Amino acid sequence: MTVMELLRGATSTSGGPEPRALQRSFLAGAGAAAASGLVFVLPALLVWVAASESTVTWTTSLGVGASLWLLATGAHLTLGAATVTVVPLLFLGLAVLGAAWGAVRAVRESAESRAITLVADLLHRPLASALGSWTLGYAAAAALWALVASVAGPSPVLWTLVFPVLVVPVAAALLALAHALRRRPELAGERLRRPTWLPDAVRRGLRPGVEGAAGLLLTGVLVCIVMVVIHLGRVTSLQGELAPGVIGGTVLALAQLFVLPNLGLWALSFMAGTGFSAVEGASSTWTGSRTSLLPMVPVFGALPTPGAFPGWLPAIVLVPVGVGVLVGWRALRSVARLSTGRTKLTVVGVAVAVAGGLIGLLDLLGGSSLGQARLSSIGAPAGALTLALLVELAVGAGLVMVWDRWKLRR
Repeated sequence: MTVMELLRGATSTSGGPEPRALQRSFLAGAGAAAASGLVFVLPALLVWVAASESTVTWTTSLGVGASLWLLATGAHLTLGAATVTVVPLLFLGLAVLGAAWGAVRAVRESAESRAITLVADLLHRPLASALGSWTLGYAAAAALWALVASVAGPSPVLWTLVFPVLVVPVAAALLALAHALRRRPELAGERLRRPTWLPDAVRRGLRPGVEGAAGLLLTGVLVCIVMVVIHLGRVTSLQGELAPGVIGGTVLALAQLFVLPNLGLWALSFMAGTGFSAVEGASSTWTGSRTSLLPMVPVFGALPTPGAFPGWLPAIVLVPVGVGVLVGWRALRSVARLSTGRTKLTVVGVAVAVAGGLIGLLDLLGGSSLGQARLSSIGAPAGALTLALLVELAVGAGLVMVWDRWKLRR
């Protein structure tokens, strides 16, 4: 055995993190936030370069790009007397996943160490230190983007900076931790693998609930895609009237793509019966669609044609009820067939609450304001949507429980 191997063994046995490893994790986190911000900053600067007659400075374009990144990762922006709160959920999800991928790579060495030293019977010490250092690095770089936006761009709302600066890196670090524990469960102590504060019945209902929320959102997104295909002529006509050019057209297309899950929530709210509003005076419910002067956004060409809808349209509520059936079925599969009725009811109830609650939280996070006056309240009503989905999911899950009880009595 060489001297270097002995030194490595001594370091591993002590369980203390190496300063250089923590520095690398910190820089990796900062790099992840910087790269994520450049997704908006570089196009903003490119548009400034392409617009030869522009009167704004490059620093203003830099600030606008930084502000747009903050908005895309959960912050709100102030534009004069107006507040913009619409967060493009697709980019937010991709930002978290991209950061998680970077965190996995940054802590790989710590997660593969041979000697395992647990902190308070919770987590391997080097892994915890590396994840913490990565999170701090990401938060520091995100705070710098926030400073740039505050100085040179639309000002972010201070309290909402908690999302890009803290929530995003913490969520990414947790995903990286979950990835490491799937590969090496021994990195976590017994207190982390089996938390005593969370009842077993509740824990079993979490995954079916998350799957149900994903199914609801995916259904809404698919409906939006179908509507765009049906009204593709109107969408392309609006795109042509704007004449944004190659660069502007690409930026506009990406912006609409990033808000696709937001529009999916609108469609889901329509199916649930609570409807949605594109602008003040333009709404769509089961009874019909009303129109008004809309912003020149090409995807708005896919909105339903104004007028009354057929009387059978409320039957579309069977879609969220059907998702409730799947949620109930998945929840019952997570428990033993001969479990008590109380246990089954708890698991199914948790799954329904998680599915409906997650959709409501996504709708709140997605925001409802693109400006002031007619643009100050758009989209789906989060509270009404959540309540409607809870009832509809509960109906579907209840049918599964009735069927399960009847089957046991045979």
